[in-house]
Amino acid sequence: MVEIMISLLISTPVSDTGVSDENRFGGQPSAPEGLLKWPTCTTCHGNMQFLGQLRSRSQGGGDTLLLLFMCQNDPGLCDEWDADAGGNQVISVGCESLKLVEPPKAGEVIRSLRHGAKIEHVDSDSYDSAREEWSSTTDQSMRDVLGQVGGSPSWIQGEEIPSCNLCDSPMSFVAQLEEGPDWKTAMNFGGGGSAYVYRCNCDTNQTKLFWQC
Repeated sequence: MVEIMISLLISTPVSDTGVSDENRFGGQPSAPEGLLKWPTCTTCHGNMQFLGQLRSRSQGGGDTLLLLFMCQNDPGLCDEWDADAGGNQVISVGCESLKLVEPPKAGEVIRSLRHGAKIEHVDSDSYDSAREEWSSTTDQSMRDVLGQVGGSPSWIQGEEIPSCNLCDSPMSFVAQLEEGPDWKTAMNFGGGGSAYVYRCNCDTNQTKLFWQC
């Protein structure tokens, strides 16, 4: 097989609790002041949980933060795995003039485990083999691989490319995410599942999240 460059997201510790414009999971989101309205679930109407943020290049050429939210008030009953059911949401914000966003007091809104994610490149024929090779080479747990950015998704249940709600075109793959390094505080993608982030190439920058297990 032909080897390609796989860009893995590797878990890194973070010692501060302040504003960040980098890849981070858990804790509070960073956003320009007054811009972020905390999302709510369309099924239970409760506040969603902040999963983390990914730094990504927007269609306009500048960098944005993709803030990832998913309902965890009643796991499994709010269709939080679905890209269009209203149980999760991705909010895109700029990287300038960031402030920490105070979470609402009601609901399962913040994950206690906080960690960063650096990018390491591995030459391999697929994402799955790249994870295994990285773990073997570094002698670190494969759970420290938090996912990948760019490249091609590794499907668990078969290809599921979402369409843009506005232009109806197939969306482009941004990232694949694993549940996290510690099973006790991991993101809930069905227990061993993966989440997929897609963005449309039209001017709206519409972004979707869904997961398979």
